[in-house]
Amino acid sequence: MNKTPYRLVVLHGWKHDKSKWDGFVKSFPLDEVLVFDLPGFGDEKLVDAGWGIPQYSAWVRDKLENLKENNVILLGHSFGGRIAGYIASERPEWLKGLILYGSPSLYRPTTIIGLKIRIAKLLKKMGFSRKSADEMYPIFKRVVTFDQTKILPEIRVPTLLLWGKHDTEVPVSIAEEIQTLIPDSRLITMQDAGHNAHFDNPNLFHGIVKKFIDGL
Repeated sequence: MNKTPYRLVVLHGWKHDKSKWDGFVKSFPLDEVLVFDLPGFGDEKLVDAGWGIPQYSAWVRDKLENLKENNVILLGHSFGGRIAGYIASERPEWLKGLILYGSPSLYRPTTIIGLKIRIAKLLKKMGFSRKSADEMYPIFKRVVTFDQTKILPEIRVPTLLLWGKHDTEVPVSIAEEIQTLIPDSRLITMQDAGHNAHFDNPNLFHGIVKKFIDGL
């Protein structure tokens, strides 16, 4: 008996767009994976500079529900992971699984994140930011400081936490804490991989994702 067809929906990271997932998409059969640009990235125009994770999540959810997608597995990378986690906490009926990949879902300030924020503020004050950067800066601040500690326990679908062991942007310690908050979750770390593990070892990354999907 064949399994009910699924749709793997990928939400890209900050400063990325759907093109960064071309290789991954090609590793799956046709039409099993859906990737699109989030507002303000790639070809998708920014809707409002006042947006944060809740607004991006509503946009993605509306898009998927308008497409009448069912049996969805959300894969969110970094910034996209925050969005995917937020949507999962709302428990839409069409969501069957969740993959949080290098997702800074918990606000635990690190030296690197703090440095990035200080540099961004300095560049803005000195007038070096381009128009697009100026538009995204308020969103960046909201995204970085958005903490999902209280909503992650509301997630009720099987969840894979997929991390590069050498991720310096979102350390594995964050993933370990997330695992204690999401009831049905497990953590897999990829050796010799960092924050962009799907670039570092695409074959292994695909294999881990496919095995998780097959087990649903």
